[in-house]
Amino acid sequence: MTSIEPDQDVSPASRAARAAGCAFLSLAVWMGIAYLLIQLRDCQSEGFQCLGDALGIMFLCLLGAMATMWPLLRLVRVRPAWPVALAGPGVLALLAFGWLVRGFLNSPQLWVVAVMVAYAVGAVLVDRAVAARVRWIVLGVLVALVVAQLVAWTVGRIGA
Repeated sequence: MTSIEPDQDVSPASRAARAAGCAFLSLAVWMGIAYLLIQLRDCQSEGFQCLGDALGIMFLCLLGAMATMWPLLRLVRVRPAWPVALAGPGVLALLAFGWLVRGFLNSPQLWVVAVMVAYAVGAVLVDRAVAARVRWIVLGVLVALVVAQLVAWTVGRIGA
């Protein structure tokens, strides 16, 4: 087995579930670190400087979570892990762009769900055991969601 062939012992559904679980674990650890760093900062109503620091810490921890996905995916036998680790943020960008335009991701819980879904969908998109037609359909649905969100947002802005 080469490093770019999927592990034959793991089904595509199991790969997607494992990728989502890894995303949850990675986010939980890194957001916990972010929370501790923000608490150590001990801002007491200092205005926007504390908010900027908190957002910066959270952004860096999100990057840390993405960087640690590859070893986590390898640990739980999602192979090849690197395409899933790269596809997850790409799918998240598509999902978040459409949802952010509409304002759906205003809570951290929805962000966690979005990241988990993104890595699960990314695992399906790069799995060669999944039929190419299914992968194209999944990609088409993602693009259709983004287009639908943009159209709904545009129509809402024009009508307002």
